[in-house]
Amino acid sequence: MELTGIAAAAVLVLCSIAGIILVPLGLPGTFVILAGAVFYNLIHGSMALSINVLAVLLGLAIIGEILEYILGVSMAIKRGASRRAAFGGIIGGIAGAFAGIPVFIIGPVIGLFIGVFAGAFLVELAVKKNAAASFRSAMGAFYGRLGAVLVKTLIGITMVIILWMQAF
Repeated sequence: MELTGIAAAAVLVLCSIAGIILVPLGLPGTFVILAGAVFYNLIHGSMALSINVLAVLLGLAIIGEILEYILGVSMAIKRGASRRAAFGGIIGGIAGAFAGIPVFIIGPVIGLFIGVFAGAFLVELAVKKNAAASFRSAMGAFYGRLGAVLVKTLIGITMVIILWMQAF
């Protein structure tokens, strides 16, 4: 394998791993995986990965982002959360992920889930003034986030499998 092939493979592997790690943090890891595929082609100087493969990867990345949003918000609303509480969960999750950064890899994931729960709980408590209802809403936000992470991680893994089957 020539040097450009090794460099292209290294970029693809690194972007694949980074993408899978970013997904549970609520970041667009699927698009990092897609970027790895594009860079793979650019480094090769040809369409080593076909436009059809790239289109499938783009479609999966978009579906992952849409499902992440829908699952995160809809589960909270099903458990009685107001739209404000659902968005409080999103903001809390982002804040929690950043707060957990000092602990390598697992810290931001734990922070994200705690932040989702706390954000939804606090906003709902401010709106409804009922701790029991706020707790149910926060649990819905937590479960929605958990489901979203699992689904999007599976989509990311599917993207990596498709990529690696085509590239290697």
